[in-house]
Parts: sequence; structure tokens; C-alpha cells
Amino acid sequence: MRLGVVGRGRAARTLVPLWLAAEGLDAELGWWWSHRDARASATLETVDVVVLAVPDSAIESAAATMAARAGARSEVWLHLSGSRPAGVARADSHTPRAVGCLHPLVALTGRDERSHLAGATAGLDGDGDAVAVANQLAESIGLVPTVLTGDKALYHAAAVSVAGHAVALMVQAVEMLTRCGFTAEAAQAALQPLMRGAVGNLASSTRPQAAITGPVARGDVATVRAHLAALTDGDPGSITVYRELAQTALAISESALEPAVVAELRELLHSSSRTESSSV
Repeated sequence: MRLGVVGRGRAARTLVPLWLAAEGLDAELGWWWSHRDARASATLETVDVVVLAVPDSAIESAAATMAARAGARSEVWLHLSGSRPAGVARADSHTPRAVGCLHPLVALTGRDERSHLAGATAGLDGDGDAVAVANQLAESIGLVPTVLTGDKALYHAAAVSVAGHAVALMVQAVEMLTRCGFTAEAAQAALQPLMRGAVGNLASSTRPQAAITGPVARGDVATVRAHLAALTDGDPGSITVYRELAQTALAISESALEPAVVAELRELLHSSSRTESSSV
């Protein structure tokens, strides 16, 4: 399998060396090009597979650039976006032969560390031939391929919720602790074991009910009330996030709580929402 690669970002720097070293894939690099290169894109040779390792907003323009090459119609093109459909990589009805997407559902570091990818999911979609190639590339570096059939934007939103938004949640919690006398560095150090523990609990449990902790899961109404009162003096976004996540925690935990406690927690969380709305 002869590869052509467009882009030199973290995704390309992580994946391409692993593909070239993968046992059984028999991959070789035809070219590795970006728009900053001096050589003209039209001179790039025909390959089996072109990987468009570019930002989501640049996929269409990269495809248009690649389409000007002789032999482009015979190739399979793959992009790596988790939110864009495979078809955005198609330059026209005839170019390329097949388009697809291979999206590693894992943070890519820019280092060719196969152990970091092993067992992670790769979301695939596109034309049949392209999906077959994407499946082969994914399996060769330890990813577990899954063909996406639903709303791809929703798939990507789920990924962002536990990755980028988890970081945002940590930053929000750090800000809360700085109001309690912690330095930002000490706050982050204090919170990281909690985050690791929560992820570890979830990884080792078959049900979220067995992994969830905290006052909502215990039915501790007084503590939740105290949290909401403390949050009213800070960033308004913090109480909104806390309340929404607490409502989800209640939905997870309510089967293990007394009905009266569930009702009290639900009213407390809803009343805090009404109070917040009236203050806007």
C-alpha cells in the first residue's frame, strides 16, 4: 500500500510512522506534502491511498488541490475528522475513486506511540472500498474499527464531552479551589487523583451506577444545597454546569435512592435553575 499524506500536524506525525512500521500492512510512503512545501502539488505521484491529515475546515480545499494531479481518480482518499462526513473529501463525482474517514477516538500526541492507541476505537465511514482500507489501516496500529451509522456530529460531540470538556471541567474546578486558598498548581495537583479515580472506577465497572460517587449518588440533599449556595457567589457558568451534571447524576442514581429523596433533590436542582433564570 503506497501512501500519500497531506498535512504535518499531530495526527500525521502520530499515525504515519506507525503505519510505515506496522507488521503485515506493507505500507510505504510515496510522499508527505503540505501547502507550505515548495514543490507543486500537481507533481505528486499517484498512490494507492491519500490521507488528508488537515484541519476540518481545510478538507475541501486539500481535496481540490489533490484533484489536480494526474491519477487522482484512481486513488482512495481518507480524512481524519470525527465531525465531518466522508463525502467532504470528494472533489467531484469522479475524483477520487472512493472517499472515507478514519477517526482515531483518542487524543493524538504527535509521537508515534502505538501503546497509546492500542484498544482505542477508530470511527469509520464512507464508500465501501475506502472503509475497507480504513479498517486495514486502523487494525494495523491497534485501533478497533467501528463503522459509524448515526449522526456523526453527535458521535463527535460525545467524544468532545469526555475529552476537551473534561479538561474544561477541570479548569472550572481549579478556579473553585483557588477561591478556597489553593494556588492553581496546588489545586490541579489535588484534583487530578480524583479525576483519575473516577475514570478508573468507570473503566472497571460494567454499570455507571456502580462507578458514580458524590452527594447526589448518596442522596445527601444538605450537601448539594450547600454546594449550590457556595456556587452562587462565583462564575455563573459554574453553577449551571454543576446543576446540569447533578441532574444527570440523579438520573443515574435514582433507582438506589428513596423516592422522597429523589423528589427533594429534583426540586432543589430545578428550583436553583429557576432562581438563576430570574436573576438574569
